[in-house]
Amino acid sequence: MSEYDRADFNGLYKGQPLIESAQITDVPWEIGAPQPFVCEILDGTSPGRLLDVGCGLGRNAKAARDRGYEVIAFDNSSAAIEKCKESYAGAGIQFHTLDACDTQFAPGFDLILDSAVYHAIPVEKRLDYLKEMYRLASENTVFHLIAFAPSLFGMPKPLASELSEIASTAESAGWKIKLAERIEYKGNAAAIAEFQKKKGLNIQIDENGWTKLPAWHLILQVNI
Repeated sequence: MSEYDRADFNGLYKGQPLIESAQITDVPWEIGAPQPFVCEILDGTSPGRLLDVGCGLGRNAKAARDRGYEVIAFDNSSAAIEKCKESYAGAGIQFHTLDACDTQFAPGFDLILDSAVYHAIPVEKRLDYLKEMYRLASENTVFHLIAFAPSLFGMPKPLASELSEIASTAESAGWKIKLAERIEYKGNAAAIAEFQKKKGLNIQIDENGWTKLPAWHLILQVNI
């Protein structure tokens, strides 16, 4: 297993280091707002029953709820879920601490959202993960998957995945690929400053001080 597979996500939400080789103690994907691209997805979709996979501190879940979605959100970090419940008490969002490979949910979601979760799942468990998401789907479910893409200006492998690897795993799990495109994922630049220096990365920063991380966006549907 790589150090990324051993990442301590629960510890991170308590201020502990995420990985062994760099002092990452702030949440790299926490920008104090929902992901801009996720908001584009939500605004372009009719509200329905949404599953937010790896919800973190709940920014995307709240954005979806504000737009009229029925939201069920989960993360494998109990510390993150505790913070979500405190921050959004009364918002009408269901928050759970669960394993993405075995959620125990019943099928029937209109939209499944993976906002930079796929690459955080160990390689050997990714097929199980996408099979579990497939189990939760119906013939009308749309699954939006966002994962880091290899780039001179992005995250290193194995955090970044080739499109062919994601596509092959998705199809093996039963999914049909409706769209695959490159997008930009925003992150917390200060949180990864030491990591970027140690790994010799050249990640770009936007006018808001957010990282501009090249990513894949796949739209998956049930292959009937």
